[in-house]
Amino acid sequence: MIILSFYSLYVYFIGANTAVREVNVTRPQDIGERMRALPQDVRHYMFWGRSGSFFRAYPLLELDRQARENKRNIAVDVLLPDPDDGRLIKSYRDIMKSLGEDPGENPLLPNVLATCMTCAILASNNKHLEINVHLSQFLPAFRVDLSDNGAILTQDDKKKSALYFEYGSEFWDMFRSTVANERALSRAVAWNKEAFAGLKLEEKSCDAQTLNAFGIKVDNVDAVQQEVARLITKRPHRYG
Repeated sequence: MIILSFYSLYVYFIGANTAVREVNVTRPQDIGERMRALPQDVRHYMFWGRSGSFFRAYPLLELDRQARENKRNIAVDVLLPDPDDGRLIKSYRDIMKSLGEDPGENPLLPNVLATCMTCAILASNNKHLEINVHLSQFLPAFRVDLSDNGAILTQDDKKKSALYFEYGSEFWDMFRSTVANERALSRAVAWNKEAFAGLKLEEKSCDAQTLNAFGIKVDNVDAVQQEVARLITKRPHRYG
């Protein structure tokens, strides 16, 4: 409803702009197909969301495959909420509860660590894949996936519709600038590539060294290790 209301207000107050390319309302059952098309044959991909569950399950793996097989350099920008921020933790727990889920004390932590872990392992073992991760002080009510194939704005809820914007459209440019501006205000995540060289997306890759490699506070490695391992190996998400 947030997304559709946003677009409706734009059309009502500003009016249709003939210079704006097609904007499509995407039905819930079609969102997965739209998002699977975004990483195809691109050189740059941007993601801004809360947990990155689908992003690390498909787009990121597909970008890694293409970069490796085609020997084509691909840059990926990832923007996630900071799991060290108590305000964001509370808000994320409230969102998960509203979706009928049962969150733990800090549900952001394993999800953000899992996305960072996936990014670090793939980027450290693929010279054609460059991934930059930033941690934001803002928890978005939506997620944005953006590439040269367009952009899709979703609410991270498989029961709700999404908005799709064609590449080069006015809204595509707006979201690209919004993500870039938020990224500039966020703290960068850095990791030592040597620590991840040779690792794969498997349970044994999650240990004290790798979990603490991102500058994110991890008080109890044993407690979070199993959950992070599950998230990077089984890769559950809402858009199956």
